[in-house]
Amino acid sequence: MRYLITAFCFVMLGSFAVAEAQVPRQRFDPAMNKLLKVKWISNYDRGFGSDSEFYKLSKEFVNTRDSAEFRQMANQRNPIVRAMGLLCLAQTDWDHSFDLLLSHRQDPEVVFLHQGCLVTRLTVGEFVQRLFVNPHFLDPRD
Repeated sequence: MRYLITAFCFVMLGSFAVAEAQVPRQRFDPAMNKLLKVKWISNYDRGFGSDSEFYKLSKEFVNTRDSAEFRQMANQRNPIVRAMGLLCLAQTDWDHSFDLLLSHRQDPEVVFLHQGCLVTRLTVGEFVQRLFVNPHFLDPRD
């Protein structure tokens, strides 16, 4: 019985160590921590009642991250983080990420898109479909 309890304790400690090792660098990454607090997708225009934090963070991520990190983001549970990863992949690595973007075309998770004073409820899949039309649709029009 004592051996069984000891074995159980080792298994539990091992699983905690593995789980801790799989935690991405989000915990210590200020930009990722900001992204985890974002409640909606937003475009460049602050508009009425909207804030462009998602847009600002997207530009920061595109300039400081690589496609491997965007792929990890695209598979996160949080739909805003997933959308950010997919947006960044569409803007930086379209040719190598087409299959991943296509696989998220039916993603049913709901997000809100703030474009100026307009708010649209859409799924991550519908967001991806917009990326297929124009990966830079959140950018200001010239």
